[in-house]
This record gives sequence, C-alpha cells and structure tokens, in this order.
Amino acid sequence: MTPRAVATALVIVVTGVLWSEWSPYYFDGSQISRSHFPVAFFLPFLIVGVFNALVKRRWPGRGLTRPELVVVLGMGLVAMSVPYDGVMKFLIGTLAVPFYFASPENGWALYLHEHVPAWLAPPNARNAMVWFFEGTPAGEVPPLGVWAAPLFWWTCLLGAMAFAVFCLVVMIRKQWMEHERLTYPLLEVGGALTETEAGGRLARFLRSPLFYLGFGLVMGIKMWNVASYFSLSIPEIPIEGQAFRVFPGFPIIMRLVNFYAIGFGYFARLDVLFSVWFFVLATAFEVFAFNRIGYPLGAGNSQWQSAALGWQSLGALLFLAAWSLYMARRHLRVVWRKALRPECEVDDSQELLSYRTAVFGWVGALAFATAWLCAAGMEVWVALTFLSAALLTFLGLSKVVAELGLAFVYYQVQPYEAVLHLWGSRLMAPSSVTALSFMRVFNSIGKGFLMPAFTQAVKAVYGTVRPRRIAAVIWLALGAGFAVSLCNTLFVGYRYGAYNMEKGGVMVGTQSVFNQAASAIRSPLPMGGDGRVMWAGIGLAAMAALTLVRYRATWWPLHPIGLAIQGSYGVTRPAISIFLVWTIKWTVMQIGGVRLYERGKPFFVGLLAGQGLSTAIVFVVDLIWFPLKGHNVHNF
Repeated sequence: MTPRAVATALVIVVTGVLWSEWSPYYFDGSQISRSHFPVAFFLPFLIVGVFNALVKRRWPGRGLTRPELVVVLGMGLVAMSVPYDGVMKFLIGTLAVPFYFASPENGWALYLHEHVPAWLAPPNARNAMVWFFEGTPAGEVPPLGVWAAPLFWWTCLLGAMAFAVFCLVVMIRKQWMEHERLTYPLLEVGGALTETEAGGRLARFLRSPLFYLGFGLVMGIKMWNVASYFSLSIPEIPIEGQAFRVFPGFPIIMRLVNFYAIGFGYFARLDVLFSVWFFVLATAFEVFAFNRIGYPLGAGNSQWQSAALGWQSLGALLFLAAWSLYMARRHLRVVWRKALRPECEVDDSQELLSYRTAVFGWVGALAFATAWLCAAGMEVWVALTFLSAALLTFLGLSKVVAELGLAFVYYQVQPYEAVLHLWGSRLMAPSSVTALSFMRVFNSIGKGFLMPAFTQAVKAVYGTVRPRRIAAVIWLALGAGFAVSLCNTLFVGYRYGAYNMEKGGVMVGTQSVFNQAASAIRSPLPMGGDGRVMWAGIGLAAMAALTLVRYRATWWPLHPIGLAIQGSYGVTRPAISIFLVWTIKWTVMQIGGVRLYERGKPFFVGLLAGQGLSTAIVFVVDLIWFPLKGHNVHNF
C-alpha cells in the first residue's frame, strides 16, 4: 500500500462520484451508480488497468503493482456505494422535505412537526429549503448554516451504522470465505483487472479476439443508437427496455438487453442463475393470479408493484440472513472467545480488525445508534426492532451478492416499513412513527446500505496487503466519497433547484413516506398491517422449506437464493438478460465444459468494457448536444 495507490483511488472516487451524480441530475441520463459494481467505478478502474498493462509492457517493472491495484479496487467499491441513490440522495431528500412540503392537506404540521427535534431536520428558516428546491436567487448566498446540526448528527448515525456493518463483515469473513467458500463472482472480474502484468488475466483478455468481439458488439449497437439521436432516418435498435405482456392480466415483461447484467452473469453459478429466472417466471404467474382474482395487496401492473410479492421476498431474505448466522454459530463462538480472551490460540492477525475490536466495536456502535434513535423520538423497543430488521436485511443481501454475482440485486420492502406494519402504529407513540419515517435515509434503493460493498472490499483485499492498514484507507475512501457527494448534492440543489434534478431527484418517493406516517398517526394501523406481514411469513416458510430440501437432496435444481430476491425491480427488469446468459453458459458447459467456459471469459469482459465506454460517450454527447434532456442507456 503506497501513497500513489491511495492517490489513484481518491482520483477515481472523486471522478466516479461526480460522474454518477451529474449524469442523472443535470441531464436525466444514465444512473451509473445503481449496481453493486457501478459503471462509474468500473470504467475508470478499467482504464487505469489497461494503461498500467501498457506501461508494464513498454517498461517492465514500472507502473502500479497488483497489491496497489487491489487497494484501489477495495477503496473504490466502498466509496462508490455512497453517491446518488446509494446514500446521499435519500439523506438529503429525506431531511429537506418535512417542512418545505407541509400543507393543510397532508397534515404534516399537525401530526409530525411537533415530534421532529430541532437537530433532526433543517428548518425552512431564511428560505433555506425554498432556495434548495427552487434555486438561490441572484445575488443571494445559500443559507447552509441550517444544515450544520442535522448533517452532523446524521453523519454520526450513518458512521455508527457503517462501523457496525463493517465489524459484522469482519466477524463473518472467515465463515463465508473459508468455511462456506462463497464465490464472490463480481470480484472475479474486478480481480482480473488488477492482473496487469505480462501473463496476467487482464493482459490475456486484451490479447484475445473474443474480448474485441464482445466490445465491438456493444459499441456497434450503442453508437448506432447515438447516431439515431441526430437523425430520424436512423432507426434506434430497441434494447433499452420496452414493455410487453404475454396475455392480458399478466405482469409486464421488459424487452431489455442489459449487457452489464449479461457480462457479470457469466461469472455466476449456473444453479443460481437458473433459480433467479425460474422464480421470476413463477412469481409472474403469482401476480397474474392476484390480478385475476382482484386481490389488491398482490395485484400489480408489474411484479415490483405487488406488495404481497415484496413482503414474501422480505420474509425469504430474513430467513436467509438468520440461517447464515445459524450456519456460522461455531465460528461466531470462536470470535466471541477471542474477543473476551485475547491471549487464546485463535489467530485474527489477518483480519481487518481484531476480533476484540470487531465485537466490542459492533456492540458500541449499535448502543450509540439505539441512543440516537431514542433521542430522535423512538421508543427503545421500536429502535431495537428497527436495528434488528435493518441488520438482517443488510446481511441477507450481502450474502446474496457474495453468492449470486449479479450486479443488480435489491430488496423491495425497507426495514422502517417492515417495523411499522409489523407492530402497527396503534402500539407506537406518534414520535416513534415520525422517527421511523426518517429512517428512509437507509433506503439505498434496497442495496443494503454499505454492507455488500464492505463484503466485496474485504474479500478483494484479503491476503494481499497488511489488513490493519487497508482498513484505514477503506474508511478514508468512504469519507472522501461522502464529502464529495454531500457538497455536490447541496451545490446542485441551491444552484439549479432540486425541482429540476432528474424528474424530482432527491424528492422522488420522499413525500409518500411522510404521508404514510401522518396517515398512520391519524388512522392507526393494527398489528400486522393489512396482511403484509402474513406474506412475509409465507416467504419465510417457503424459504425454510427450500433450504431444507437443498441441504437434504443434492439433486434438487433450485437454489433458494432465487426466492429471496424474486419480484425486485433490479432482478425482474433484466430477467430476459439473466435467462439469456444462463442459456449461453449452460450451452458452453455442455459443449466444452470448464475449459470452454474459461476461454469464453474475455468476450463477456469485453461486453462490460463496451457498456462502460459507450455509457461515457453518451454522457459526453448529452453534455454537448442534449444538456436539458439526456439519454438513459444504463439502468437496470
């Protein structure tokens, strides 16, 4: 780990953060941070890798070493989980809305404002929120002072939660990597980009004609579509997601060719890929049945609009997380023993934190978070329920990402929503309901806050660099990404007005959260909500049955992980792409086995490279010719 490695990582982080936010905010363009290996980081990291390979070829012994590139990889994966809809969009959006959008019709002032402490959200003093949403008048200075106290305290909470999940990742690293041997497919691609020396995987990929075939395929289609922006005589090749129905009442299917999902999907396990598209198809018929019988909780125009399906998936994900902890029980006992007795024989020298620091750091961080939530108005039992639900969903999704390898994997139901419907607002004080609505800050579009990124980063750097030092620079990258994203989001809001940011930008979905809170206080929800929790129980029971069958019958073809993510937006939209890559990989394995599979890897890395570069080119085109309305060529 060297200063030049850390400097390279910080340059990539700043570039990636600004690119990932300018694209949607300024142009309503591609959402390039919306994956677990964001294009906003993948392309700059690929460019660094290719340049480094050329340097090593021309001047052997020069350039960045593989450990240095691994440092860049670990830092970038964590930092790029912050900008746009990773953390910042929901943080700023949630804090800015409560006072600005209050009206007699929505009743926020009557039901919510008295339960919002002065330090929890910035007031509209001196038109602070008016100018944020509508732009600062000429000659005026944005009143940023109103943000100081709320952002300080929210940064403390986010930091405590981030440290808690980081400690948990350290505690379970050995279980997942050495005992369960999870494959971390996303990092197979990331790891290949660090092997820039002669004979390394990236160097071999760059010499393979298949790499340029995949790269050229994507670039050819994308550049043809760019030409169609300028001339009506050039028809667009429809790969960006037109919807169709198989028959009336059936949920929509997106005719979407997602080269990013295909590229990473090739490195995933066959049984997992099969399980994903199988459950997408099965749950489509489930929603069709709900539509036919008119069941309002389950009916929907699409699978991700079905509340029953989302809660069913939540139950399955919670069981997956609980089962993961059960499977790790022996290892966690070892961790606990080392924490209490540092002199025992357990070796934790290769962990990013000592087990003692991880265990007591985890306890301390959660104690602080509990106290923070109580100060914000939550009752203790509500705070403990929320933290438990949040950590289990974060853990479950991290397990899915480590085992599945698809770039777009999310959960639909957020922890704060699960707690509200589980207990019902009749049992909660109005202050608890109000504080729960602010927990939308942890939404991250269902990406699991920071835990999947920490999981990937810890795997990436393990065994390559000194663990205690790399832990410090990972947190340095996280802080840099947070600071740059925060400053940029506030700048864009006060300069151009948040109303003009990406069809509402930070406002998207925020008002509905506080409307729900006011409604729950005005008309209290019973325990269990309106049947949603029942569907979580059904999902949990189905996941338990599938897991039992999986462990008892080795011939069983369905991996239960598919049930835990079925119905989510990020998996259902590219379902055709997932089916396509499963078909390709199954055919390759049938014809040539592992040898042919290995030979095919350059083609799919070429697809990823083409998707990244073409997205950047479209960004430049939008910057020059379409500054008011860009083109979204990279989403789900």
